[in-house]
Amino acid sequence: MISIIVPTMNRSDFLIRLLRYYEDTEFDGYIFIADGSSPDHVERTKRVIESLRGKFTIVYKEYPGVSPAECMKRMLDDVTTPYAAFCGDDDFLVPRGLNACINFLNEHPDYAFAHGAGVNIALDYKGSYGKITDCSCYSRDEMESESAAERLDYYLRKGHITSFSVFCSEHLKQGFQVSYALKDVIFGSELIPCCHAILLGKSKRLDCFHVVRTGHVSQVASLSGFDWIANPGFSSGYQVFQDSLAKLMAQQDNISITEAKKVIKSAFCALLNTPGFLCHRQSLSSGARLESNISPWVQFGRSIPFAQRIWQFLHSFSGVSLPALLRQSSPYHSDFMPVYKALTTPSREKSDAGINMGKISNRMVKR
Repeated sequence: MISIIVPTMNRSDFLIRLLRYYEDTEFDGYIFIADGSSPDHVERTKRVIESLRGKFTIVYKEYPGVSPAECMKRMLDDVTTPYAAFCGDDDFLVPRGLNACINFLNEHPDYAFAHGAGVNIALDYKGSYGKITDCSCYSRDEMESESAAERLDYYLRKGHITSFSVFCSEHLKQGFQVSYALKDVIFGSELIPCCHAILLGKSKRLDCFHVVRTGHVSQVASLSGFDWIANPGFSSGYQVFQDSLAKLMAQQDNISITEAKKVIKSAFCALLNTPGFLCHRQSLSSGARLESNISPWVQFGRSIPFAQRIWQFLHSFSGVSLPALLRQSSPYHSDFMPVYKALTTPSREKSDAGINMGKISNRMVKR
């Protein structure tokens, strides 16, 4: 029913952790792996995939030197399930949350994608497991306007990323058909495909536990907002972004191309001024998290030891704090615990292979 697409490069320990997680949770969908890794990582990954034969379906292909957008497009070309989702090799999509999204989309054909609750987790270690040092809400909005223009305007002004939602596969394929050849990674693999889906249908946020995103010191910073705008591919990427979305918006809302371009320009300018959108491109280091939507006064208060202890005590009662998720009374507890195990327990491969993962992780490249 669903295919999870996982791009990866030189991070076999994270990828294997993810595959073992899906083994433990008895995932019954498809895993598509687009691997641009060096031979040592490829060999290690293939050994684990062979050991999982018959447990769930893994489609593994090597794409050395191929751009992220083209990797995703090629994998999507092979997807036959009605729904698909992207997952970082260091993140987790929760099977029961995925099923809730699928059930909703089956019953609501005017919706293009759906997602549930999620958390950002920070680890204190360079590799694929360690002590959890922070746990915060990873919240995505819903867009239910009947107007495609209004949905896109809201999405860009908020600066929320929808890449980890459950999408109708055909909607994603349409977006990547437009964007896969672009050199700009952000336009090619994220903005254009997601915006195409938003124009094609509404989105829903469900009450289910759906995604865990992790931060760790082995991550490498991706483009800052300034570097993105300054890179040579930005101008051509924006042109494809504007032209393709304007054409689709005009068709969906029965408006002129000129009017559609005005909406896109206004919303995109707002996106560039959205702190959350620019900040999410910085790496998450040990104990770090996305602070872009937190009041400066709250951040200042949390820097004071006594105030910080009060904040931590109050935060422990929120639904997505680590203490709350570890409590059996939490509605998300049973879905969170397999992820918690994967994050805090060394993998069997690490013990069996005797590989110095510190050396391997130093060569890792964040997608």
